[in-house]
Amino acid sequence: MTYADSSFLVSSFIQDSHTESAHKYLASNSRPLILTSFSKTETQHAIRMLAFRKLITIGEMTQGLIHFERAQDDEVYELRLIEPGELFQVASQLSNRHALNYGVRFLDMLHVASAQLAHAKRFLTFDLRQRKFAAALGLDVKI
Repeated sequence: MTYADSSFLVSSFIQDSHTESAHKYLASNSRPLILTSFSKTETQHAIRMLAFRKLITIGEMTQGLIHFERAQDDEVYELRLIEPGELFQVASQLSNRHALNYGVRFLDMLHVASAQLAHAKRFLTFDLRQRKFAAALGLDVKI
């Protein structure tokens, strides 16, 4: 199974420099991507923050959020339920062991912890620091 972080998910629904790569990956892989409550909520928030920063219009934000919801209805994603306490515990352990080596933000730790708890084998991200971190923990990193 494959876990996509919010950088990949946002690029899938909001036009940016990575959108073409995200769409190519999705077109070449028919299996659903893992989505958690955390990744869903952070993606929605990231799209809203792009509008807040005036990097996209309110209309682009609305369309991106609608398309993201429709993709969930179309079974592009498989929702995995992860208990918040367990997620924060694993992320805290990752931070304790690896923060000084990789300098990954805590939200990125939460994505990697989510992937681990969802038993993902592959990890999709456009974040270079997170890519190195996820690969070091044994995930097959793409994009």
